Amino acid sequence: WNSWNHFGCNINEKLIQQTADIIVATGLAAAGYQYVNMDDCWQVSRDSQGTIQADPNAFPSGIPALVDYVQSRKLKFGLYSGKKVEC
Repeated sequence: WNSWNHFGCNINEKLIQQTADIIVATGLAAAGYQYVNMDDCWQVSRDSQGTIQADPNAFPSGIPALVDYVQSRKLKFGLYSGKKVEC
């Protein structure tokens, strides 16, 4: 599953969590769907070392916590990034 295909830039932590839950609850995971890929627009800036920073309003728990959530459902988490920030 890829967030961009339906949601574009309208993504947040709750949406990704709900999607992971639905993939499991509907049997898609059992049918072989493994990936929850979060595409563009999750980031807001880069820090002084150049590390991409997640939008704290859309992802209040942070990306590591979201990865843990998805992986706790036995799914794999993918994250889009590029060399510049598109916000």
